[in-house]
Amino acid sequence: MLLCLLWFAALTPGKAASADLFETEVVVPNQSPTERNSAFGAALAEVLVRVAGGNNVLASEAARGLLEDPGKLVQQYRYYTRPDSQPPVLVMWVRFDEASIRTGLQQQGLSYWGKERPDTLVWLAVEDRGRRYVVAAGDDSDVRQQIGLAARQRGVPIVFPLMDLEDQSRARFTDIWGGFFDNVLQASERYSPQAVLIGRLNRSASGGWSSRWHLQVGGKPAAWSDSRSDLAQLSQQGINDAADILASQFAVATGGNAGNNHTTIEISGVRSLADYARINAYLEALTSVADMQLTQVDGSSLKYSLQLNGSLQDLTRTVTIGSVLEPAVGGMPGSFRIRQ
Repeated sequence: MLLCLLWFAALTPGKAASADLFETEVVVPNQSPTERNSAFGAALAEVLVRVAGGNNVLASEAARGLLEDPGKLVQQYRYYTRPDSQPPVLVMWVRFDEASIRTGLQQQGLSYWGKERPDTLVWLAVEDRGRRYVVAAGDDSDVRQQIGLAARQRGVPIVFPLMDLEDQSRARFTDIWGGFFDNVLQASERYSPQAVLIGRLNRSASGGWSSRWHLQVGGKPAAWSDSRSDLAQLSQQGINDAADILASQFAVATGGNAGNNHTTIEISGVRSLADYARINAYLEALTSVADMQLTQVDGSSLKYSLQLNGSLQDLTRTVTIGSVLEPAVGGMPGSFRIRQ
């Protein structure tokens, strides 16, 4: 009976949308057609960087073609005045056509970074001309606001620690500032993050900012430093650098062969129709999966034939940050197990 239900359910397709990646906001001086068209271009450029995974996309033929007439890609837009802004700040919200942008990038063989993005826990130790603090989730500090804005622009989902008594006892300011990252990573476990970004931000007496960054994702550490004249620039560049590193691991490099890579995967530990439905919905929503077909049911194992955007390695990296599947311990490439 379960076998029959699985095959019947396999006939029902569905792709999850990721519209938030294709939405953004731009401050505009007025609602004139000239300013609107200019804002469409700036907004589209931001979205292209977000979904391609880096600023270098803007120099590509695909981006130049899309930016020639950005209004053609607009699905919705509206204006609003930012609450409590003095003087009033006018903002245009705009949503672009996901399918057209994705196709335009992939046809040129460019990388595409969909909604499979690791949740990133951000620890920031700040020294602001004698004042020392660790940025917490409930802060209204400029640092938290600027980092949050930069993360939204690049589509990096971030969370700050609570900095309650448990956090304060396990990850002190001196741990972050002094580079004792083992303590910080252990304190991060309560949040179950898929990536951890640790930053040390220092404001000098002259007002300039400097920073050191450490990103841990997939067991691979990366470190870099920077200095900028103001906090907004420092925050934007810090998140840009982190996003570039994340994109290098999770963006799908199609190489102009989107959907032409065929592979077979096996998923074990399937106990029910609900498990199957969960797996099916997950695979259908992945950027790296262009098409899929259930080919075999053997006890608690399923086999799928997949057409991939990118490679099996791209798929495996994506699976590691998801909540549905995990690579099977000791298994061959393409062997996965459902997370219970």
